[in-house]
Amino acid sequence: MKKLYIPAILAGLVCSVLAQEAAVEQEKDNGLKLNGGADLRIRQEIMDNIPNGPFSTDNNYFRIRPRVWGEAKYKNFRLYTRLTDEFWHFNNPSDRGLNKWPNEVVLDNFYLDANDLFDGWLDLRIGRQDLVYGKGRVILDGTPYDGSRTIYMDAIKATINFDEDKKNTLDILAMYNNSQNELAIGGLDGGERELNSIVPGSSYLDEWGGGLYFKSKELEEFPFELYWIYKRETKAQRGPVVYQGRRFHTIGARLMPKYTETISGEFEGAVQTGEKDDGKKTSGYMAYAGLRYDPAVEWTMKPFVNVGIYYLSGDDSNGDGNGDSGWDPAWSRWPQISELMVLGNWFNNGAGYWTNLLYPHIEGGFNISRKHKLFASVGSMYAADPDAQGGNDGNCYGYLGTICYDFPIMTDVFGRDDKRGNVTGRLQGEVFDPGDYYVRNSVAYFLRWQIMASF
Repeated sequence: MKKLYIPAILAGLVCSVLAQEAAVEQEKDNGLKLNGGADLRIRQEIMDNIPNGPFSTDNNYFRIRPRVWGEAKYKNFRLYTRLTDEFWHFNNPSDRGLNKWPNEVVLDNFYLDANDLFDGWLDLRIGRQDLVYGKGRVILDGTPYDGSRTIYMDAIKATINFDEDKKNTLDILAMYNNSQNELAIGGLDGGERELNSIVPGSSYLDEWGGGLYFKSKELEEFPFELYWIYKRETKAQRGPVVYQGRRFHTIGARLMPKYTETISGEFEGAVQTGEKDDGKKTSGYMAYAGLRYDPAVEWTMKPFVNVGIYYLSGDDSNGDGNGDSGWDPAWSRWPQISELMVLGNWFNNGAGYWTNLLYPHIEGGFNISRKHKLFASVGSMYAADPDAQGGNDGNCYGYLGTICYDFPIMTDVFGRDDKRGNVTGRLQGEVFDPGDYYVRNSVAYFLRWQIMASF
C-alpha cells in the first residue's frame, strides 16, 4: 500500500508549500490574493452479506482520494478550481480491478464567484460546483455513480438577497450533468467513466434542469425553505435495452420550528409530477417529520435525541400503463440513510436511488469532548407501497443500526487559523438484518475507518 500513498502525500505537501508561498505574495498593491492547498482522505471499508449487488460477498479494500485546489481573489470576485483523483486497492477479492491506481485525475470544481453585485442584492457562481440544499433530500449529488469521489454539477447559481443581513434569499438555479467526465486525464478510455446510471450497467444518462430555492431566517423560531425544481433525465441504455427518459417537476417545503430552547422540529414534504418519453405520466411524494430534544445541560458532551419518520412513495402501477407513481430522488442519490444499503443497489435502479420507503427511526449522540463526537441510530425499513415492491413476498426490507465516531488526530499543524494542518479520523459501522423482502436473510455489516488531512 505504501506505493499508493506516496504520490498522494507528495501532491499534498507540494501544494501546501505553494500555498504558503502564495500567502506571502497575496497582499499586493493591486489587491489580488492567491491561495492554494490540498487534502487527502484514506478509507478502508470491510463488508459482507450485502443483500444485492457486486458487494454481496466478503469485500475489503482501501479508497485513497487526494485533491488539490487553488483560488485567486480580486475584490468581490473569486476564481476557484480543484483537481481530484480516487483510486482503490482491494485486499479481498485481490483480483478485483475496480478504480485501480492511478485511475484518473478529474476537474472536480471550476467556478467564478461574483458577490455583492448591485449594492449587495445579487451573488453569482458560474461553473462546475458542489450544490447542497437542506438535508440533501432533493439536491446534493450530481454524479451519483461516481461514489464519494465527486458530487459536482455544471451550474449557474444566482442568489438574490432581499435584505442586507441575507436572512431572506432566493437561489435561481440552472444545472447540467453529463453522463461522463471528459475533462479527465487517464483512467478508462481517457476518462469516460459513467457518472449517472438508471440501473446498474446502463449508459448515456444525461441530466439537466433548474429551479428556484427560497430560504428564510427572518423568524428565528421558524426558519423555512420553499423550492420548485425541474429535471430532465434522458433515456439510458444497457446493451439492447433502452430505458425511457423523463421530465418532471418537484415542489416542496422544509420547515424548522423551534418550540422551546430544548425542543425543535423538522418537516419536509414534496410532490412530483411529470411524464416519460413514451407519454406515460409520473408522480411521486416525499415526506419527513422529526422531533429533536437537546437537554439544557452545562456538560461539554451536549447530548441530543431525534425521532423521525421518512416516507417516499412507491410505484404501484405494476406495468399496467397507468404511469409511474414512485418517488424520483432527483439529485439526492447519495447515502442519505446508509452506506451499506447504497452498496447493495437496494432499489435496483442504480446507486442511491431512494424510493418506495417508510423508515421510522431514532437517533442520538453526544460530544465526548469538544472535538470528539459519537452518533448512533436504529430504525426499521419498509416498502411504503407493498404492491410496488420487487423483492420476495414481504414488504419489510429489514432493520438497520449505525454508529459513527469522529475524533481529531492533529490540529493546526501549520499554526494558521484556516483549518489547514488538521488531521481528523472517523470510525463507522452499520449492521442490517434483512426482513421478508429479501430471500437472503444473513445479517450484513459495513465497517469503515477514515483519516482526513488538510494541507
